[in-house]
Amino acid sequence: MKKALLVIILAFLTAVPSIAGTDDEIVVITARPPADRVTAKTLERIYLKRKILWSDGQRIVPVNLPANHPLRAAFTKRILKRSHGALVEYWNERHFNGVHPPVVVESEEAVKRFVREVDGAVGYISRSSLEPGIEVIFTIPRE
Repeated sequence: MKKALLVIILAFLTAVPSIAGTDDEIVVITARPPADRVTAKTLERIYLKRKILWSDGQRIVPVNLPANHPLRAAFTKRILKRSHGALVEYWNERHFNGVHPPVVVESEEAVKRFVREVDGAVGYISRSSLEPGIEVIFTIPRE
């Protein structure tokens, strides 16, 4: 019985996104780095869809992790400086102007795949998930 419970707990822990990921540096990634200088303010404008093009005319396609993902919570807190409720209200207002929120994918692996496959895509992952072929354009340090 104890052994079965331990197996269930371990299976659950490996299926849930790591909360430890919020202690890791968050890196903002793309497949093709822009010529523009990327700052926290730039990222805020990108993720609020107030900046949609790089200076060379390339469309920017921001991608988010799910709302309940620990990295998204950390990114939202550090870059957007808004609560989840405030963002919901923001996007409800923007929706009436035909502006939709960033695409949401299910995992850091999906973010990396999206960034590689979609021109102009920008996403965020934990530094520990970084791999060759992805360029870091901004680093959000640990809190």
